Amino acid sequence: MTYKRCIRQHVFYLGKSFDEKDLQGLCGVNNGTKKKDLDKTGYKGIGFKAVFGKSDYVIIYSNGEYFRFDSSYQIKWNKQWGTNDQQAWEKDNDRQFIYPWQINPIWTNDNEIPNRIRNFLNSKKKQIHVAYAILLNNVGEIHLAIDQLKQQPYMFLFLRNISRITFLTQLNDTISIARHFSHGLKQVYINKKIDSQWIIKRFELDVPKSIRDKLVGDSKAPEKLRSIEKAEMFFAAKYKDSTTDENEEMISGGIEKLRDQDSILFSYLPTKISEYKFPVLINANFLTNVNREQIHTDSVWNQWLFNKIGSEIFQWIIELVKDKKFRSQAYRLIPSKLTLINNILSRQFDDSFAVTIKNCSFILNRKNQLLRVSEAVMDSTSMSKQSSFVDINSMREYIHNNNRYYSQYADYPFIDYDQNLLRVGVRQFTWDECIVMFKSDIFLRTHSPDKNKLMIEYFYSNFSKIGTANDININIEQIPFLMDQNNHLQLIKDIYFPAETIGDSGTSDSDNLFINKIIFDWLNEKTQKSIKQWLQTLGVIQRTDLTFLNKTVIPNASTYITSENALKTIKMLFMLFQKHDIEKKELNQLKKLKLLTTRGTLIAAEQCFFCDQYKPRLPLEEYLKAKEDKFLSFDYITSDIFKKENEDLTEWRRFFIMMGVQEELHPIVFNRKLTSYEAVGYGFCDEYLVTTSPDGKHIVDAFSGLITITFMQYTQNNYDFAKFFWLYVIKNIRAEILTQNVRIYWGHSNKPGATVGTLLDDSNYINWFIKNIKCMPTTIKTCELSSNIFADNKELKELCGKYMCFPSISLPQDKIIWHSIFNFKTKLSGNDYFDLLEKIRLDERNLKDNLDRIQMIYYHILKEIYFWSSDERKTMKTQAKSFYLLTENDQWKLANDLYLYMEGNGTNNNLNDAIPCLKLDYKNRNHSHLNQFLDLFNIKQIKMNDLKLVDKQSSPAEHFRRKLIEISPFLKKWLKNSSVSSDIISVIDKKIQQENDFIESDCLQLFYNQKFVQETNVYFDNKYKQLYVRRPWDSETTFIDLPNKLCQLLNIRGFEKNIRFLLKGTIEEIQKHFTTNSIEIPTKKDIVILERLSRSDILQQSKPSATPSPKSTETTTSPPESNKSTSSIKNKETRSNKHEYTTETTGTFIDNSANRKYNTDTVLALQQLNQGFPQYYPFSCSGNYVLMEIIA
Repeated sequence: MTYKRCIRQHVFYLGKSFDEKDLQGLCGVNNGTKKKDLDKTGYKGIGFKAVFGKSDYVIIYSNGEYFRFDSSYQIKWNKQWGTNDQQAWEKDNDRQFIYPWQINPIWTNDNEIPNRIRNFLNSKKKQIHVAYAILLNNVGEIHLAIDQLKQQPYMFLFLRNISRITFLTQLNDTISIARHFSHGLKQVYINKKIDSQWIIKRFELDVPKSIRDKLVGDSKAPEKLRSIEKAEMFFAAKYKDSTTDENEEMISGGIEKLRDQDSILFSYLPTKISEYKFPVLINANFLTNVNREQIHTDSVWNQWLFNKIGSEIFQWIIELVKDKKFRSQAYRLIPSKLTLINNILSRQFDDSFAVTIKNCSFILNRKNQLLRVSEAVMDSTSMSKQSSFVDINSMREYIHNNNRYYSQYADYPFIDYDQNLLRVGVRQFTWDECIVMFKSDIFLRTHSPDKNKLMIEYFYSNFSKIGTANDININIEQIPFLMDQNNHLQLIKDIYFPAETIGDSGTSDSDNLFINKIIFDWLNEKTQKSIKQWLQTLGVIQRTDLTFLNKTVIPNASTYITSENALKTIKMLFMLFQKHDIEKKELNQLKKLKLLTTRGTLIAAEQCFFCDQYKPRLPLEEYLKAKEDKFLSFDYITSDIFKKENEDLTEWRRFFIMMGVQEELHPIVFNRKLTSYEAVGYGFCDEYLVTTSPDGKHIVDAFSGLITITFMQYTQNNYDFAKFFWLYVIKNIRAEILTQNVRIYWGHSNKPGATVGTLLDDSNYINWFIKNIKCMPTTIKTCELSSNIFADNKELKELCGKYMCFPSISLPQDKIIWHSIFNFKTKLSGNDYFDLLEKIRLDERNLKDNLDRIQMIYYHILKEIYFWSSDERKTMKTQAKSFYLLTENDQWKLANDLYLYMEGNGTNNNLNDAIPCLKLDYKNRNHSHLNQFLDLFNIKQIKMNDLKLVDKQSSPAEHFRRKLIEISPFLKKWLKNSSVSSDIISVIDKKIQQENDFIESDCLQLFYNQKFVQETNVYFDNKYKQLYVRRPWDSETTFIDLPNKLCQLLNIRGFEKNIRFLLKGTIEEIQKHFTTNSIEIPTKKDIVILERLSRSDILQQSKPSATPSPKSTETTTSPPESNKSTSSIKNKETRSNKHEYTTETTGTFIDNSANRKYNTDTVLALQQLNQGFPQYYPFSCSGNYVLMEIIA
């Protein structure tokens, strides 16, 4: 095949001359020549008409003649097409006429062929049978395709009749394929230089009848396949010759496994199907779509081919493994399962692969026998090759006996290690197993001292030469290859040369291990001097106490001690310590050496604590002996065999401390990363470790920077130890060490969360433990959470007394960090106040002692309730529904049922007999947050006006009113001098003279729900603006409450003492006081007299009774029993809005819910004050009396 760039846009193809069938196939549609021809490659061509996608002009030469396909050729119109010309046809059919020029060959004469094409063909007439000249639309695109073809020249490996392709372009490149019958090798050349080499294997497969039957009924199967009885399949393995590099070192060649990106399927030409990753190229008549990009997975034919791949490739591996040229290289062609999801072809191959790998004998052992996977053992130690000192049958027996799964090994199962065989399940014998085998009875049964000599020589030859590489990938110190006096194999570190001065060294009953006497005598021979020196450099030495320590005890510190040698070994070490043969350096290496505890257990020295008999700095045993088995046995001191007079206990303590035994509490810091599982093993609480990542999507996997304190876990609910523990910690451990932040690791292993981690603030374990575990000792001798304990504060202690928890340990005031660690409560929350009151309620015996404390608690609630959040108030209000508070008569009642009397000083035992009233002292009931407090507990307020008044012999308080008018100018000046608001001062006269009535009575009695409450001296009816005073109004008894009530009326609270002075004092006394205190004395212009408001709506008053009456008309009512003898009340229903007092009434019941009116006498008396005749009132002005005319 030749490609020539003849003129810029022409391409030539040289091939076989056309016959009639070829021409029909070329010009027809779906009329190829491969459909039934079994000798043709494939079952359809690549499609000649594909050239029309790249060209509009194609010349074809065959056997000396030309024809062409030309899109620009003007065809001759044929009237048989229905019209006389093309224009008429297009008009009749309303569309453009497009002639199928691609299937219409145009006969072309020699003189119509371009000269360059004709000259080239004439020069090649003897070689050329057929040629295409294609005028290209895009030359650059074709050149890119040719360049790609040069990069993958193996694309033509499976074409039968193409051995060379020449590109006669500017570079004139030639791709050729050379066939060698040896091993089916094909070499691909580019310009006579080897580009790649391939071992080709062709299989001729018998198509089963069951497949043929299915193909006959498959309408999608090509006609050629429906009658096929044999099929062919090709495998191509890449091969590379051995070469030398630039340093003249050999680079091994051989069979190579294909890279995944090079693994594609061939259907004689390469497809674009690359999801099936095989180690070789596979070529077969696969059924694909038109553009060869997809394979039909539902095709029975394709499924059968994939099934055959799984079995046939192992037949080829068997051929190759028997060939001395390839041997184990063949294992590189072992495929892997495809395991593609929802792919039938993948499943067909995988099923066939699984069956073949189980049943096929394709593994060659050292005796050239083929074995199945289950029959072979890969010996990565090469010990199976050392038959001089390894009995092969014993080795096979050991492997068989120690196989976890049943396997029928071959008589000789051993092969060399190959990672490809490991991948398919061949058992590997490793050095770890070999070491165990060397110590097994099966091996030792056939291993004699003479064989041990050979073993020593073998390892000496492999390990003795420094810098010399060997095939043994293990350290010699790990291999037990030295035979001891008991004919067992030992590690170098565990065995000694016999001491020649010790008569019994090396005997079988010796406590120590010595090299076998036969071996030792052999090593002492002159010829073995180098081997003995080699062993000495590795650490085999003679035995003394000191060498025994350094060689045996220290290297095996964690495992050496047993119950039998525990006391003896420590005594030996102590004697070396006393002689100063060993010091801190050696003893520090023995922290893992096990010591006896008081319970007889063996644990590492670094985990031990001194029992109290050693008189340690901190006696922990008495607190923890029942919980921990960590206290060092005193038998080391008291044992009879070691008893020594006046043996110094201090020396023993110093000796053990150097070994790591502890005598006090200390922080334990884990700066390294700990997994959650490891942290639990070190005593950290699961609840702390089970935490989520900062993004809330992952569980934390590991921690670094964790800190705890020795035995801290035993402070939980253990008051005595907790107090002992925290007192020591606060005094002896720096708080800064305990507050180190923790770093957590989380998320996917390759993400920053898992590699770098996240540093968390306020997340250290000590803080968490104190906050979440009841470990803090309290004054009531319990352990509590730190969040439930109040700071050691005088004010808090006075408030809470014995009822709340305070720490029984004192924190240093100058070390604030300790306060932040424990974070005790410095104030009470709403729940705390409730809890405190409830505890006081339950303590009935001490109620009297707690009365002041209760008021103090109320005061704190009043002070803080304003600052509570709305949610906190809502929560507390819900709890208050079932809460009890103290009444005035010292009884506990549901807060929801209580009232509060708001008048006077508040205390009113008589009222409390009628209804339960909250006991609240003066300071609390006058607090600015009282309303929020009452709302919290749903306590109803009762004021004087909420009580029903029964008055006796009432009349207008004329003298009282005159007195108020008289002092009002002085009052206003005094208020002004006290900087009271002018708005308040300006309405003083209006309130006294117009807005309010003043009434004087002999008796004022108050009732609530028809129950007598008390007598009162002053009563103000807020609804009707009437102030009742008990007669005489200026008595000392009345003055107890009158100034306070007047100040409320005039809105001048706090002026009670001033009002009392003005009402009680004479004009002279008042003037003198004003002068003394530089208060301006009022003049005539300061006097204000207002006209009384009209009383035209005054009607007779309806008098409601103190007890219910069955009649709705005139009735006689009975007041409470105490007043029956003096009260006779007659009532009439009216529509008036003021009281009317009749001369017949000795006692009246005033109900604020009823309309009231003055009686006639009262009206007359009040009217006299407002008549127009002049009245004279003495008033001092500048020291002289004047007559002041008051005009209504």
